[in-house]
Order: sequence, then structure tokens, then C-alpha cells
Amino acid sequence: MDTSSPTDKPGLRELAAVAIISAAVLGLELALMRTLAISRWHHFAYLVVGLALLGFGASGTWLGLLTPRLLPHFSPWVRGLTLILAVSITLCYRSAESLPLQMRYVLFSGQQLFYLTCYQALIFLPFLVAGILIGFTLIRFAPSVNLVYGANLLGSGTGPILAVGLMMWLPPARLIQGAAFLVWTSVFLWPPAPGRRSARRFAGISVLVGLLIVAEAIFLPVPMRTDPHKMLAELQRWQKQGDARHLVTRHGPRARLDVFTSPRLHHTLFAGLTATTPPPSQSLLLADGESAGPMLHIDNPAGASILEHTPMSVAYRLLPNARVLLLGETSGVNVWLARRYGASKITLVVENPQMLDVLLGPLDHIGDRGLKGEDLEVHSASPRHFLEYSEDRFDIIHVVGAEGMAAGVSSLLSLHENYLLTVEGMVRCLEHLTPRGLITITRGLQSPPRDNVKILATLVAALEGIGVQRPDTHLAQLRNHLAVCTLGAGKPFEPIRVQQVVQISDLLWLDIDTLPGFDPHSREPFNRLMGSTGENGSFYRMAAGEIFSPNRERFFKDWAYNVRPATDDRPYFFDFFRWRSLPRFIRSHGHYWFQRLELGYVVLVISLVQIVAAAVVLLLLPLFLWARHRRSPSGGGWAFVYFLLLGFAFLALEISLMQRFTLLMGDPLLAAAGVLSGFLFFAGLGSIYAQRWTHKPAWAIFLAGLGIALSAPLVFLLSKWLLGPVSTWTTASRFVVLLILLAPLAFLMGWPFPAGMRLLERWSPGLMPWAWGLNGFASVAAAPLTVLLAMSLGFQAVLALAVGSYLLATVLAFRVWGSVS
Repeated sequence: MDTSSPTDKPGLRELAAVAIISAAVLGLELALMRTLAISRWHHFAYLVVGLALLGFGASGTWLGLLTPRLLPHFSPWVRGLTLILAVSITLCYRSAESLPLQMRYVLFSGQQLFYLTCYQALIFLPFLVAGILIGFTLIRFAPSVNLVYGANLLGSGTGPILAVGLMMWLPPARLIQGAAFLVWTSVFLWPPAPGRRSARRFAGISVLVGLLIVAEAIFLPVPMRTDPHKMLAELQRWQKQGDARHLVTRHGPRARLDVFTSPRLHHTLFAGLTATTPPPSQSLLLADGESAGPMLHIDNPAGASILEHTPMSVAYRLLPNARVLLLGETSGVNVWLARRYGASKITLVVENPQMLDVLLGPLDHIGDRGLKGEDLEVHSASPRHFLEYSEDRFDIIHVVGAEGMAAGVSSLLSLHENYLLTVEGMVRCLEHLTPRGLITITRGLQSPPRDNVKILATLVAALEGIGVQRPDTHLAQLRNHLAVCTLGAGKPFEPIRVQQVVQISDLLWLDIDTLPGFDPHSREPFNRLMGSTGENGSFYRMAAGEIFSPNRERFFKDWAYNVRPATDDRPYFFDFFRWRSLPRFIRSHGHYWFQRLELGYVVLVISLVQIVAAAVVLLLLPLFLWARHRRSPSGGGWAFVYFLLLGFAFLALEISLMQRFTLLMGDPLLAAAGVLSGFLFFAGLGSIYAQRWTHKPAWAIFLAGLGIALSAPLVFLLSKWLLGPVSTWTTASRFVVLLILLAPLAFLMGWPFPAGMRLLERWSPGLMPWAWGLNGFASVAAAPLTVLLAMSLGFQAVLALAVGSYLLATVLAFRVWGSVS
């Protein structure tokens, strides 16, 4: 029997084991998100992993019920749980991927709903075991909880950096296997079980498990069941039929890139009815299994004649021989468009550097033709960051990243932050225009309209932001039967330009919904679209009139979708969901109303509901039943609220600053990795060293709460103020600035949890497992809740709520434990 005292201080080996397991679990989370985004959909990954992380919260139930029995046998149990975790990581993922799950039919098929439940349960299990393992160690070394919690945070901070780095070379499914192997290595760091015979037997079992994990990675194929409705699955079917050829695959932390070529690919790029020539032969670039754009097999601009018949060509027809900026280009198609009209200089901004590596590496026979030349200047940066540091001006700023079919119901774009399609982003575009310059943005049609209406509203707000009194004189909107082209200018449209636009629209059979000085009723439409009852014209025409009128705010409130312009504080351009429109959808579309919604927002709500429902069943109900049969000190409920507030506040602050530093870093991946790892690493150091600075936990909570309340708004403001001064610095220098800004705040955020656990251990030790579980539940629920709040209120409001939560937690700590020293 292991009779070691529960008050022992953990050794370096135990702390190292906690750190390794924590790093592996965070790496597993990121690997699962990437794997499921490739094989399924981004929103599916969000649902599954969001619920799976609740395993940390549910672990409190198991610990609360079983800790008194297991604690005397800590050594054999902690080693056994580590082996179970290592095996469950690969076994559960492989079992989940074997299920014939099709998410599109979950709402209509009981069988598919059963498969989804099984899938989530399988992914949930490893996180439950990990939560039990780490929580068990925290309780075992309760007087030194700051050391164990610090090791947990330090490991968690290291995991994302390791995972992102390894994703440059390994498929994410391989990282899942790597996480299992990393957990297995930590088995040998735990103290051996008493008895030589038992130790030898366990060592043999451990070695056998390690060999099985290695054999599974070497000899079994990587499990990945691609959703049959994804473009990747479709092209793979063509490949089996001999109708397509797979050219290359590249893995990376931003996306998995695939390129296929096939004679069946005929992307017409929004070409209108005036096009008489077929599109050239092409390959298709895929990002995470979905189309990122075609790659034309041509040698010179003459082969791109079909592009002349697209709405995107309007700006180039108006401004031949222009200096062109292509923001967010992927496959090089718009380089050919610019060259077709004799662009004197083309500046290409590609957000994902992997795309350049693919096009100029294994596919240089295609990429060399379009992405090289003396007329071309290539930047690997986010479009918004390029606008922050560039001093150049352009005749045409082509927002390529907004191109594509409108945000459909199957996408999760509403969860994606976009700092280019905000009012501030459009202001930067206007500031980089020459006096004659134009912004051009093209997106597919959708009924009822929302994307293109929101684009127009955003440009109106941006023009007003730079002092324009009549923004309607600076804007035009034209469309064919496939897409809408919105043009914005820093100067009012002159009569000659208006005349040129009308001539081009006649040539390309484009309908004009808004153009200064042009009467839309003066000609019959080429492409008749539905309009408002009693109105002569399309919904686009009606929307433009309302946006330009004093009734703009009323229009925003009454429209079926959220078309209010996005801002840097609420950078969710693709969020169109409105609660007040839900009854209208149900009435209009009957049983198909769900398919008409923008699923991103709905996924967040479903995820939050799932987490809360699961928490009630797995945590709150068992806690209620447990408390009925035990006597706890008065104020236990407030103690639980303290840990709930800490869980929410930590994640809310982390997510808010992650978004703020996206602008500073110019790369959402680097910002996410830097903030996540920096927060956890410095919070871990804070947890370890806090007890050395103050031996009174209540005093530590007070100092931390006050310090966080002062430093969090300061970090938020400094990150905004430094955006301009450091935008031209190297990536490494900006990363150092990020860490310097985060370090003091994160260091203090590592104090309240271990200090609260130390007070709880003195006050009522039996509540410690439940506090651990409730804190984990709040952390998981905070992820969707924070994004929902940011969409509705903005990240500044979320930051204020997080700071308020820390202050309230500080007050509760003194109320509950004021007499505990």
C-alpha cells in the first residue's frame, strides 16, 4: 500500500510529469481542431473539441467521489491513469474516425445523431482522464498546489508552440499519435509503486504499451474520414475514376493545402453571359479540403480572356496601366487580370506563406508563369498588417480575400475575425489610394442579400470616418447574374467616370444598383432580381437607398440579417445572424428554416448549450447529491462561484487580448500561439513564485485582483497605441513586444487559483475536487460565451467583464475565507 502523506512536496520528477502531460493534452487539442477541420468542417471541430474539453470539468465529479479511496494508493493509480491516457488518445480517435458520421443529416436522422453522440463521447474520454490525472495530483500535493498548478500551466504553455512548430512537417493526425507517445514517456517520471515485484510488472506493461503505440504509428494508416460533401472528397472520387490527378499536398498550422488538376474543372470566376470562350485548363487549390481558387494553365495574359467578362474587370477597365494592390490573393488568377489590362506594377499580398511555397516550389511550372516577373512584388503578410506598414499608394486596391460565393449556410465564416473588412480596415484602404484610385470588392449573390449590403455599409462608414459628407457620390455597385461588384473611391465620381461605368455595364450586361447621377430606371435590367414589394428594382438597390438616407439605423434594425458594419472591436464581418429574425425564418421556410441560417453563430449557441447541459449532468447534479450527505461550512456556494469566476475571467482575458494582438503581430496564428503560450507560461511562473512573495493566500488574491484590474486595460491600450510604431519591425521583434506586454498581467493571473485552493484546503479539503471541476467547466464554457459576447458587445466589453469578474472574485474570497489565515 502507498502510505505517503498527502502533505508531501512534489519532486522535480512529479512536476515534470505534470508539465509533459499538460503539454501533450494542449497539443492534442490543437491537433484535433486541425484534423477535424480538414476531414469534416470547422464548425464540427468547434463542437466536438469544445465539448471534449469539458472532460476537465467532469473530472471534478470523479475526483470528488473517489479521491478519499484513491489517495492512499497515489503511486499505482497515477501511473495507471497515465497509461490509460496514452492508450485512449489514439484508440478513441481511431474509433471515432471509423464511425460513418455525416453532419448534414444529424438533424434529420436518429442514426446520425447517435453517431455524433458516440463521436463526441470518444473524443471526450482522453480529456476526462487527463483532467482526473492532473486534478488528482493537485489534491495529492494540496499544500504545494502552486507548484503543481504552475507546472500544469508551464506545460500547457509549451504544448501549443510545439504543436504549431511540428505542424509545419507532420500531418495533424500524426501529432495525435505523438501526443500519445509523449504522455507515455511521463509514466517513468512518477514514483514507482511499492514492492519490487509490482514495479517490475508495471515496467513491463509500460514498455508493452509503448511498443504498441509505436507500432500503431508505423504500420497502421493515418485515420481520416473526409466528409463526402467536401470538395476534397469529390476530387478524390474523380481521381479514383481517372478524371483527376493529385499534384501535391502540404501540411501546415494554417491549413492543409492540396492541388488537383482535371479536365472537368471549369471555374468561370463570375464570368457573365457575354463570355463566348471557355475558361482555360486549370488546377484547383484546396485549403482544408475546400476550394481556395483555380490556377490557370496559361503562359501569358492573352490566355486569360475570360476574365474580361467578370465584374472584377470593371475597375481595371476604368484604370488601365494602374498600380495594383491585390489583398489576400491565393492562386494568382487576379495577377493575370491585372496584367490583362497592362498594370504597371502589381503588389501581391498573400496571407498564408505556404501557398507561395506550393506555387513556387513543386508547382513552379504553373506558379512561375503567374507569380514571377519584374512587374510583381510579393509580400507574405495579413492584408490589414500590410496596410499598417506600407507607405505606397495604389490606383486599384483589389480586396481578393473577400471574393467568392457569399457566406453560405454551410460555412463557419461568421466565427472568423476579419480585420480588413472592418470600418477601420476600409479607412486604411482609402488612405492608400491615389487621387484617382478605386477599391474593388466582388462577392457572389445571395437572397436575401447580406454580404454585399454589408460591404456597401462598411464603405459608407469608412468614408464618413475620413470626413466625407456625401459617401453616395464615392460609391458604385454593379452586378451580373452571379456576383456583385462594389467600387469605392476617395474622390467623388466625376461625370466622365460615371459615363465610363455605364458604358462598361452595357458592354458586360451588368445592372447598376447604385451610381452617382445615374437613374437605374432609365433602362431595362439585364439580370432581373427580386425586390421589395411595391418597389421597382432589386433588394440591392433598395438597400443602397436606405443606407444613403437618414433612415440607415432603422434599416439596420429591420433587415432580416445583421448588416451593420464590422469594427476592430467587433471584427466579425461574416456574422449576419439576428435573433429577432428567427420567427420570420421559421414562418417563411417551414421545416427548412435551419438551413437558411448562418451556422457560425448557431454553432456557438449549440456549443454553449451542450457544455452547460453536460455540466449539469456530469458535474452539478453529482455535486448536489454529494453535498446532501455531507456537512460543509456555510459559504461553500460562494466558494464555488469564486472558482467559476476565475475560469471565465482567465479565458475571456486571454481571448480578448488574442484578438487585439492579431493586429500587432499581423498574423492570427502567431498572435494565437504567442498569447496562448505567453499567458500560460507566465501564469505558471506566477503560480510557482507567488507563495515565495506572500505566505498569506488571501493577501495574494487581493494583490492579484488589484494588479489585474490595473494592468489589463493598460495592456489593451498599449497594444493599440503600438500598432503604428512597431508595424515595420521584424516578426521576432514584435513577438518580443507581445511577451513583454503580457508578462506582468499573466504573472498575476497565475496567483488567484492556487491561492484559493490553498485556502480551500485549510477551510474544507473535501471541496477541492469540485472546485477544480467547476473551474474547468467555466473555462470551457467561456470560449463560446466570450465570442458570443464579443459579437454582440465587442471585445472591450468582454475585457471589462473579465476584469470585473476578477474583482468580484477578490471580494468573494474575503467574504468566504476572511478568517482563514
